[in-house]
Amino acid sequence: MNEIELKCCAEKFLHSNFNLELEIPIRISKRMKSKLGVFIVKYRGDEVTGSEIVISESFITNNEKPAVLDVLYHECVHYALYKTGQPYRDSDSTFIRTLGRLGISRTRSYKYRGESFLYECRKCRYSFSKNMKGYEKRYRCRSCRGRFIYRGIVQHQ
Repeated sequence: MNEIELKCCAEKFLHSNFNLELEIPIRISKRMKSKLGVFIVKYRGDEVTGSEIVISESFITNNEKPAVLDVLYHECVHYALYKTGQPYRDSDSTFIRTLGRLGISRTRSYKYRGESFLYECRKCRYSFSKNMKGYEKRYRCRSCRGRFIYRGIVQHQ
């Protein structure tokens, strides 16, 4: 799916469920790895300067269309509630009830699928994968305080 298709689906969803127009951009991010999608309200001081919906390119590439649309609609619910002045955060009961009424998944319903980076401790040989590149440069092993070695890319299904 591309940004045009996502925008078209979001517009239909918002119009049919909330009678709202989509007045913000939808962007696909190549850098976003830890989140699948996010609704962002941008501030400068106390003033709102804009907002957008961002969807992870990795999530779009490695998942089926129904899962991508579910995440998109989840972010659209954030936007619709924000636009109508209602509580729109993940933990707000209004938001949770709205998701339930529309049959949309809550946050963290999907596991990450795609490429991640494999690391190993030089001392104790503990190995793990992270969605973050450069982990070995910033962190040390929790159990032995050893340094990490980058071992390569792993594909999660």
